[in-house]
Amino acid sequence: MASMNRALLLRPAIAGLLGVCVAFAGGLSAATAAPAKQKSRSACQKLATSHTDLARSAKLVTVVLGGDETGRISACVLPRGRLRTLASWDDGLSRDWASVVKTAGTWVLVEEGHGDQYGGTSRALTRHDVRSGRQLSLSSYGCQIDLGSGRSCPDGTSYDDVVLASSGIGAYEVTDLATATTTLEAFSPAGVFTKLADGPVEALRVTRTQVVWMQDAVEHRAPLPAG
Repeated sequence: MASMNRALLLRPAIAGLLGVCVAFAGGLSAATAAPAKQKSRSACQKLATSHTDLARSAKLVTVVLGGDETGRISACVLPRGRLRTLASWDDGLSRDWASVVKTAGTWVLVEEGHGDQYGGTSRALTRHDVRSGRQLSLSSYGCQIDLGSGRSCPDGTSYDDVVLASSGIGAYEVTDLATATTTLEAFSPAGVFTKLADGPVEALRVTRTQVVWMQDAVEHRAPLPAG
């Protein structure tokens, strides 16, 4: 009878001990289970950490890869935006080149050029919308000139000062080479151009609502273009 009572008394203790063992085994199993797989870094994130970023916006990554003879300008929008090539060159004589002129928001202004020993010359300024991949040509010229003549191409357009806002809106001095006339032009995100003034300007800048410039010692303002 005493033995039976001891057995009855030990049952709860044994059951409790078994419960602790099961719980411990379960915890040990969870602790030793393989950790959840982390999401791999995107190509854009890798580009941002492996090269010097020229962009002013935290969302945009813009880098120049390569050197004088072979290279490219690449850009993307963090965190997982498509990696885009904005310009590239591959010339063993360093006759072709490209450079980042300005960045704002997710937009980049890129100038591409060529110059060779035979008088071949070209320049092109393009606005790139890195998010969508759309491009807007702002100025370009290209021709064969007589070396030492001091002359430029007979047609096309060149640019001087240029400003760019994070919305993609901008303004720039553009010269028509055929007529040798300079105007101040604004451009909208959609690529609509608006003439703001005739002749060269100074102190060109863009605010949140206006394009501002100096001309003949007088400050001028114009609303940002729509469209």
